[in-house]
Amino acid sequence: MKVLVVGSGGRDHAIAWKFSKSPRVERVYVAHGNAGIAATAPCVNLRTIEEMADFAQKERIDLTFVGPEKPLSAGITDLFESRGLAIIGPDSKASRLESSKCDAKTMMRELGIPVPEFENFSDSDKARDYIRSVGYPVVVKADGLAAGKGSLVCDTASQAEEAVRQIMEERVFGDAGRRVDIEKRLYGRELSFFCFTDGTSIVPMVAAQDYKRARENDEGKNTGGMGSYSPHPWLDDSLVQTIMTRVAQPLIAGVREKYGIVYRGVLYLGLMLVESQQEVIPYVLEINIRLGDPEAQVILPRLRTDLVDVCEAILAGRLGSLKPEWDPDYRLCLIATSGMTKGKKGWYKGYPDRYKIGLPIDGVDRIDPECLVFHSGTEMDSSGRLVTTGGRVLCIVSSGGTLGRAREKALAEMEKVSFEGIYYRKDIGLE
Repeated sequence: MKVLVVGSGGRDHAIAWKFSKSPRVERVYVAHGNAGIAATAPCVNLRTIEEMADFAQKERIDLTFVGPEKPLSAGITDLFESRGLAIIGPDSKASRLESSKCDAKTMMRELGIPVPEFENFSDSDKARDYIRSVGYPVVVKADGLAAGKGSLVCDTASQAEEAVRQIMEERVFGDAGRRVDIEKRLYGRELSFFCFTDGTSIVPMVAAQDYKRARENDEGKNTGGMGSYSPHPWLDDSLVQTIMTRVAQPLIAGVREKYGIVYRGVLYLGLMLVESQQEVIPYVLEINIRLGDPEAQVILPRLRTDLVDVCEAILAGRLGSLKPEWDPDYRLCLIATSGMTKGKKGWYKGYPDRYKIGLPIDGVDRIDPECLVFHSGTEMDSSGRLVTTGGRVLCIVSSGGTLGRAREKALAEMEKVSFEGIYYRKDIGLE
């Protein structure tokens, strides 16, 4: 079997690695990959979904798995299916659940799924008026895709008004800021909850604890993710059942029956669990239409079932008969990012703000082979040296019988890696 993985980040490296471990897979290609992925699978320089479809036809690719949200929102699934090509990922209609936070929240409210109190705005003045009127802290979210950084958590009305100005008027997230979702800030426990679904049946994956804030002690700006670990510390069978019956099942059934959306692939629910009168209510903060990054880096290494078998069950509509097996050991992901560096015109603040690229990376070859290394933003320069190309550069995934052991291992191995301005959170897994 030939598999094509679409993507160029750490999540996509993890997906390609997982497929490469399948005895059923003869070859894995990645479009368009990065320097680290190239050591796992051949990378092909395909930038448009049409180029990817042409390649899949020419090379007789048996299965395509899409990592990031942008090609899904651009209609890659619709295009591949129109050519009779097997592909895992929601179609463009289903992708609206991530590409429009405003539309997704409206649909969930109509379906009776728990969401924070919210309103959507395309006029910045009306958005500011609303902020002044509600009298509680809010979160201001760019409607469209913003690489995981489009949600601004605000403590005061003035902060929220400034968030509206940045998103809607300065367009710091580009066209994603044409509309905003302004929702009541909830307080509780955040959880990333992942499922496989064939449009009818839903199979939950093991959960991961994610760390979004840039700095330790959960301070600083939101990022695409600074680290994660799995198993989750307090997600038990009872809570899984609550999430399935209150959110996942009514969502998949509701969008199919009310909106004609058959959602196939991976469903990622960003939840806030709020205790209310001796019950836990899982409020949906966001829906993502793919595996998370860095959650995929700790979930996929725990999956004992062949990922090809899971994909075939999704495509055949028989996911309900599949029971994936999971490794009970802990996995912990520590992400090295491009931190503060000095440039010709002053300082770069570092990810998620401006950062310098093209910085040589040393020490990756000295990492213990028992750990996994997944690359997010790397390439080989003209002299054949590994250099940085992104804010999130690479991650180390360790394993251990306890969370503490996995954490100690990842930290010890990350000390071997160096590049100018390297920054990583040292409190990942410190619970």
